[in-house]
Amino acid sequence: MPIDPPALGPLLGNTVSTVISPFYTLFSTNATYCFTARTNVMNHRTETETLEGSLLRVEQRITDGERNGLIPTPEAERWVQRANQAISEEAANRESFGNRRRIFGCSLNCWGNYKTSKQAAEKVDAVRKCIISTPLPENITRVQPPPSVQEMPGPSMSAESRNLQYALQYIKDDPTVGMIGIWGPGGVGKTHLLRNVNNSLGEGMTFNFVLFVTASRGCSVEKVQSQIIERLGLRITGSESKIRTTIYEYLKKKSFLVLLDDLWDQINLEDVGIPYPLGNVENFKRKVVLTTRLRKVCGQMEVRKELKVPYLQEHEAWQLFEKNIGAETLSSPYIEALARKLMKELKGLPLALTTIGKAMYRKDTAQWETAIQYMQQSCCTDDKDPIELGMETNVFRQLKFSYDNLRNKTLRDCFLTCALWPEDAWIPKVDLAQCWMGLGLVSEQDLESSFRKSYSLIADLTAVCLLEDMEDSYGFVKVHDVIRDMAVWISCDCGENNDKWIVRAPAGEDKKVIIPWNKAEYISLMSNRLTELDPIGFNPDPIKLRILCLQGNRLNEKVVAEAIKNCTSLTYLDLSSNGLRSIPKELCSFGKLEYLNLSENEIQVTELPRFIGELINLKFLYLKNTGIRSIPSGIISSLKALQVIDLRTIWELYGSTVREPYLKGRASFNLGKLFGEFDSLPQLKALGITAIGFDEFDSLRVAANLPIRYLTLIKLDKLCLSDFLLNYFARRTLYDLVITSCDNLEQIIARHDTRQPNNHFGSLNQLSIFLMPKLREIAWGATPASILPRLTYLEVCSCESLLHLSWVMYLPRLEQLKILQCDSMVQAFMRCLGDKLCNVQEKKITFPCLKFLYLQGNQSLDTIGDNGMEFPSLEQLVLMQCPIVKRLPFQLNSMPVKLKELGFYDVQEWERLEFEEGVKTILQPALKFGTYRF
Repeated sequence: MPIDPPALGPLLGNTVSTVISPFYTLFSTNATYCFTARTNVMNHRTETETLEGSLLRVEQRITDGERNGLIPTPEAERWVQRANQAISEEAANRESFGNRRRIFGCSLNCWGNYKTSKQAAEKVDAVRKCIISTPLPENITRVQPPPSVQEMPGPSMSAESRNLQYALQYIKDDPTVGMIGIWGPGGVGKTHLLRNVNNSLGEGMTFNFVLFVTASRGCSVEKVQSQIIERLGLRITGSESKIRTTIYEYLKKKSFLVLLDDLWDQINLEDVGIPYPLGNVENFKRKVVLTTRLRKVCGQMEVRKELKVPYLQEHEAWQLFEKNIGAETLSSPYIEALARKLMKELKGLPLALTTIGKAMYRKDTAQWETAIQYMQQSCCTDDKDPIELGMETNVFRQLKFSYDNLRNKTLRDCFLTCALWPEDAWIPKVDLAQCWMGLGLVSEQDLESSFRKSYSLIADLTAVCLLEDMEDSYGFVKVHDVIRDMAVWISCDCGENNDKWIVRAPAGEDKKVIIPWNKAEYISLMSNRLTELDPIGFNPDPIKLRILCLQGNRLNEKVVAEAIKNCTSLTYLDLSSNGLRSIPKELCSFGKLEYLNLSENEIQVTELPRFIGELINLKFLYLKNTGIRSIPSGIISSLKALQVIDLRTIWELYGSTVREPYLKGRASFNLGKLFGEFDSLPQLKALGITAIGFDEFDSLRVAANLPIRYLTLIKLDKLCLSDFLLNYFARRTLYDLVITSCDNLEQIIARHDTRQPNNHFGSLNQLSIFLMPKLREIAWGATPASILPRLTYLEVCSCESLLHLSWVMYLPRLEQLKILQCDSMVQAFMRCLGDKLCNVQEKKITFPCLKFLYLQGNQSLDTIGDNGMEFPSLEQLVLMQCPIVKRLPFQLNSMPVKLKELGFYDVQEWERLEFEEGVKTILQPALKFGTYRF
């Protein structure tokens, strides 16, 4: 149908409007930009100034929050970034507008006007949106989330440090270990090590959190919880159980490492909220590392890996000392030599090295010499700390925490007496125990119980690092020099009464020892090799001296008598190992004396003086190796307080036979009569005796019920242990048996006695057999383990005809074995012979408890034992001067897993040994060369 022309007008108008209008609007808007540039730029500037004000306020809020440990929220960080970008864009646009080319103040660059104006118009909307979205004050900052590791301040430790490597290895590599214990004495660097463990766990760490917690003395669950929630940033208050639950829920699905520093007592970490079990649980690692001075804490906390922090080696000590004194202090070779001398006095204790090193900064020669003298005098002098070394303030008082933490006064007093021994002394545990008993610090019902308690106390002191076990010498302990100085300082009322304890051990044989006799209560001059003593001189005040230790000198009876004649308050006197030719009669005035040791003096008078009987309070009398062979009737019976007497007066000459002329010129004890007097002593706990020849040996039957603890048998032609066991003391109290100088004895018989089927040495702990040139064997009619069930120490020396010691392999408690100068012995232990002497129950494993095996001077020895022989407890094996030994009984499937030391005199002895492939490499780290003390 044809369209009416008048009707086309409206239709075309709408179509043109629809098509043309957008183009017109676009053109007119953009064309306007050319003429509104100034207005748009100014509007943009005005809004941006408002934004700048908002930004300033937000940034100030962030700065204030950071001062309080807060950090910006992600929302605030994003807003600040947008605001800064908008402000930068406005500044750039405004700068572009200002740089236009003008004529008579008008810009001729329409395109430039257009761009600037358009950009200002568009960006002003973005600025307004940014202003509107300014974060509220409470959304600007937040509590900082805890970092995985919080670095601890302090000096760094070399990555090559063995202790650091071991600790990190236990933490990272052993999935079965959850609790690790680092222990050692105060000031040795445990906290320093733990901080370096913390700081070494950054990159590549497999823990979500490492939590460093300081426990200290008096630590509680609440104290540990508070440090953990602060470290984790947990905002929680309330009861202990509520906090425990919060910590547990936070950590249960995370890997964590808790570093618990300076722990003194057990603490239940489950009560804290630490998730258990520790170790690798599912996909999470849960570990705790603690440091403590007390080894018992490691046991209480169920530690599965221990790391004892040792004192520094000399080169390490010098590096630390030099760092603290400063290189400029070492201005001459002489001062450096003095510095090294002073450094050695500190024996590798980092706390002392740091304290003294800083104190010696820029000191001159005289001050160095004064410091050395001060340290050599145990830091107890009338001139207290003459150059302000800070030993008392910064070292002793910190170390004293270990002393204060000891559980009772007895243990504290026992520790203090350890300072009576010389610096660096190897203190025999038996001597220490004997001293404590003599001082009345340990007193049990019987002597064996007293020794047992003493050894327990030694273990307690070792566990808190106030004593050190001598790892290369069984049965000895020592006291670190700085800890010993602290003990003297404590004994002198913490330096307030420095004359109370006088310890000059060793002072040196060429030094004059000045002794304030009238002020001291304890004096130790032991091991000085002195021949003279400082005279007492006149003083009207009574002498307070109670304890006098003079052993290990060269004093004769005249010097001793002159020195001690007025010391009537003495209760403890040790004159052993001196040059006494007679016993000073001045002793008779010591009515309070309880302990007297005259051992190891070649006394020319063979009869014990009668005045000894006047010492009615005497409890301990030691006459070992004095040569006395006669005791007048009535002396012993008058000593009613006597508890221990050692009459093994014949010299036990180690390594050569007891000389016949020595014995012929000596009177003989009337043992039968003497035993009768001993029987009258109501408090007698232990007796030591020597029996020479068969007659004296036979007279021991009279002493059957006496508490004989120490017995030496000399010059026997026959010996049957089964008959000997008919004596009650042999079964019940005999602890130490020496059989020596039996030149014609070929066989020791130990037959099974049907009359006494249960006879055995119930207390025998030590057995020594030496100087027996014809002894071929011990003939066992019963199993050795049944006769010697408690034997822990066996020494066999100079038995040139003895072929082997196979019978010792299954002794259930043997810990130390020494075989010396047995020149016919080719193989020490043969399983086939040992098996014949034991029943099926005993043949489970060879040497079940043996820790120390020492073989020296066995000229024919080819091998120790059969291949594959087990040594499950062996810690130290020493082979010296055994020139043809070719094999050790170790194979890859029977290695001594606890071996710490394998000793030889020189490298040639090691290199000639033949091993299964791979064994030598495993043994190499335990090697040690040189001479040994045992």
